Amino acid sequence: MKISHYEPFYLDSLDALRAEIARLDVDIPLAGDFSILATPHAGIPNRFCAQPVSGLDAEPGGSPGTLTKRRYQRLAAGGFGLVWVESTSAGASGLRGKLRLHDDTLDAFRRFVDDLRTAAVRSRPNQVCLILQLAAPVPAYERVEELLDADIVASLDALVHAAGLAARAGFDGVDILSCHGALPGALLAAVNREGRFGGSLENRSRFLRQAVERILVNSPDLLTTARLCAYDAVCPPFGFGTDPTDYRRADLREPEQLAAILHTAGLGLLNVTTASPRLSGPAVERGLRPVSDHEVPDEHPLMVLARQLDIARALRAAAPGLPVVGSGFSWLRQFLPEVAAAGVAEGMMDFVGLGRGALACPDAPARILDRGGIDSGKTCMVCFACEAMLKRGGPVGCPIRDPETYGVDPLPVRSVTPVQFDEEARRCHLCEAAPCTTASRTGTDIPGFIEAFRRGDEPRAYEIIRRSDVLPEMTAQLTPGWLHSEGACIEKVLAGRPIPILDLQYVVAWRARARGETGVRLPAGSSGRTVAIVGAGPAGLAAVIRLLGHGHHVDLFECSDTLGGTPERVIPASRFSSARPEIDAILAPAIDRGCLCIHLGRILGENLDLDGLCSDADAVLLATGVWQEPPLRTAPRIDGVVDALAFLEAVKRGERTSVPPRVAILAGGDCAMDAARAAEFLGAGDISIVFGGPRSEMHWHMGDEWFAESGHHAMMSSQALDYECDENGRLRGLRIRNGDSGVESTLDVGLLVEAMGLQIADALKSTLPGLAFTDHGLVATTNGSRTTRDHVHAAGGLVNGGASVSRCIAEGLAAADDIHATLAKG
Repeated sequence: MKISHYEPFYLDSLDALRAEIARLDVDIPLAGDFSILATPHAGIPNRFCAQPVSGLDAEPGGSPGTLTKRRYQRLAAGGFGLVWVESTSAGASGLRGKLRLHDDTLDAFRRFVDDLRTAAVRSRPNQVCLILQLAAPVPAYERVEELLDADIVASLDALVHAAGLAARAGFDGVDILSCHGALPGALLAAVNREGRFGGSLENRSRFLRQAVERILVNSPDLLTTARLCAYDAVCPPFGFGTDPTDYRRADLREPEQLAAILHTAGLGLLNVTTASPRLSGPAVERGLRPVSDHEVPDEHPLMVLARQLDIARALRAAAPGLPVVGSGFSWLRQFLPEVAAAGVAEGMMDFVGLGRGALACPDAPARILDRGGIDSGKTCMVCFACEAMLKRGGPVGCPIRDPETYGVDPLPVRSVTPVQFDEEARRCHLCEAAPCTTASRTGTDIPGFIEAFRRGDEPRAYEIIRRSDVLPEMTAQLTPGWLHSEGACIEKVLAGRPIPILDLQYVVAWRARARGETGVRLPAGSSGRTVAIVGAGPAGLAAVIRLLGHGHHVDLFECSDTLGGTPERVIPASRFSSARPEIDAILAPAIDRGCLCIHLGRILGENLDLDGLCSDADAVLLATGVWQEPPLRTAPRIDGVVDALAFLEAVKRGERTSVPPRVAILAGGDCAMDAARAAEFLGAGDISIVFGGPRSEMHWHMGDEWFAESGHHAMMSSQALDYECDENGRLRGLRIRNGDSGVESTLDVGLLVEAMGLQIADALKSTLPGLAFTDHGLVATTNGSRTTRDHVHAAGGLVNGGASVSRCIAEGLAAADDIHATLAKG
């Protein structure tokens, strides 16, 4: 029986597990004798492997930090025969918190290895095998086809050099990271790529094969391994190991060939993982990232595990003698040893991998081998708080099982398996004239959707939300609820805590997307009218969705190479990973029917003009947003001074990976908070927020406790006067005047980020003939969204100067309704 949706794993007995396996008709064996898990194999003392889970807690230079050392010492002491140290950058460059192996960190890694071996011996008589996972460095890219062969060769050279350093540090082996978007894995799917690293499987596997061969030439005693995603779960040509006729099925012909190729090249161990297919076929067909093994899948967890076991067994059989690590066992909780022992005994794999499960219970092997089992209260709860912590960019651990070390502020951790949400929804008073609805920038009927959620009618709940908010996942993640709807909730007064309105909205929208229910609602016929929309941010996208629902054809023009506007291009991934899954799922029906045409890379004044749009379309909506920060000095531009939007976009694209130790931010706009977070993430140890007024007037949605942390300075009532530069024109400092005392001083900084607010770019104004502007330099509108030029409307940042996502969505919907009403009148 095939279950095509996620179900929580609530089983509490082996009999219940057997019954569920039979119900699903999946091949998952069970055993009562666990002794095989204690046996050595291939020089490794037992069959337990701690899988690599990134912790982002390294020192600024990339050496293991205090929490890094603690995490791996607990794993080494917990009985794991094989400890797989997380993704480590092969070289000195990399994001803040990520491990980096280079000449300057070699000694620190050597001490790290010694400490792990000492921890293992103290706990148990066995030694531990230590594998270091190496991530090949590459320039930022959207598609692997963009990379030059020379870039790939340079990456290969850096990887081989880092492997030599790993051998000198004392590691037993190295892992060539080949999953979760890493270069070697991306190349395996590059069937459309030209050159030496694309096209045929021989070419696509060249990087992996040569990495193994060259590492062994330089370090013949080093165990070479690969963490390989053998099934990407997206349609060809985007994926690897996927059935060309059905992306929900694996096609293992190439993965099996690859296993044999790598074994012949000298690979000593293969660590197999797979993705889980999404339900939404059209989105997958456009190459979106599938569900990883650290996210809730669209199917029953036992189906995920069965696939992992089946694929591990197939690759093991394709390369006889090549030991294989199986994955997916954290789902099993206390039933891990029964399935693990049977899987090893039946030849499905040689080693049993635990990722999230090892974070929750680092001594799981010792408990199983010494006590004959593991208590469910020590296992992973599948709450995915660790995944949320990783996305936030901070240290990663298990806040449930290790709260003293990893207790986190729950606000940023938006769970996607919220078991407690039914109880929270029941606290809602379902108020009439609800103050939460009044405070909502989108005017969402909050009591209405919560009542539907309480009745178990989630499709109805989603329909209520989408009436006023067509991008509810984005809104739920980016709206400061404590300022808007949740701040007005009466439970905040009555119980001291509001209903988690935005979390409820997010889970309703996320589940609706997983069920395939979020596609734009299209009428049976067409109005015969065409609307051109310039700008694919929240306002523009909201207008697109509403106008498509009215039956109009829409041409959407966007200056960048992606949809989503500021949230997608600028907001740090730690706060908002991507708008694309929600956007693609919503727009797919319109793209498939042909009533929406998307034009990327189209810029007003360059390859797009307003006069042409007005002649080709029945109406035009300008929703380009505001993308210019007002500079402190207009000219000349100073080396070391950058506007916040450019800074944040470079960080999110991976084009900027470091900052000087001392950073100042000229604050006032919403981007200041994100710029401060990004600077801290990239390694700034001293960050000054400079604002000319009091704290209460600054746009800053983080708590005041941020300023109490070491290295964070709130320089309120400080007027920025000018920059000071050295003889080479490089920024040296910022001259400021204290508003209270009038005393002037110079702030020593290496980078200054201008985040004082947003305005329409001067170059854009010149491309808008016939439009009037307000005294504040924004587009002037009357009667809603109408500008001073016939058939031209405006919404979003051009009109409001850069307001919240929720307000821009509301304005985009209102503009669309205004355009529809105008067109209906003829």
